[in-house]
Amino acid sequence: MRLAVVSNLTSCFSYLRLVQSSYKISNLLPANETILLNDVYLVLLYVTRVPPHLLVSVNGKIFTLSVKGATVDGELSALLNLIRKRHIETIFIRLQMPLLFTIEQLREEIRDCTLAYPRADIGIATCLTPIKDFCHSVYDAETKNVHLIFDLLPKLQEINAMRNCYHLNLDKYILENSFSLNIYEVNDVYEAIRNSALLHLT
Repeated sequence: MRLAVVSNLTSCFSYLRLVQSSYKISNLLPANETILLNDVYLVLLYVTRVPPHLLVSVNGKIFTLSVKGATVDGELSALLNLIRKRHIETIFIRLQMPLLFTIEQLREEIRDCTLAYPRADIGIATCLTPIKDFCHSVYDAETKNVHLIFDLLPKLQEINAMRNCYHLNLDKYILENSFSLNIYEVNDVYEAIRNSALLHLT
């Protein structure tokens, strides 16, 4: 189902572009819990690391895939407390609310996409995999050649699926309301999965 285009919304990604070894995200706004507990968000945790961890929030419920398995219907409020306590640098990309989906239908869709994979593992899935499946199903985004977050964001931008961007704990990294996300490759994601799996075993 294709998302209806809302032409009067200005996305923060109108100014998102590749700059040398970084991906610039502009027009970042300070986040607050009231805003974040509503609507649909693509969340980038540890954005100063390579790679960041990705998850989806739907009206205060979070969904993500890690080496430990799938997490569905988690509490965003608990994650926000952790982000504040540990000063985790985080970006929240607000997505359009699809007109043809209810909140519960969106939760069901991302829940199914996340549970479709046993865990994040090399050659099986990454934390991005259920998110790109969700974006294809709900927003009709073309995700065939999407392997990294830098591949997905332009696809969402093309169909006007993105709205405002918010941040927590990024004040010292922001220049003129913009943050430069480090570019990384698929091998960097696999290395992170490998290291996380080893830590999980110890």
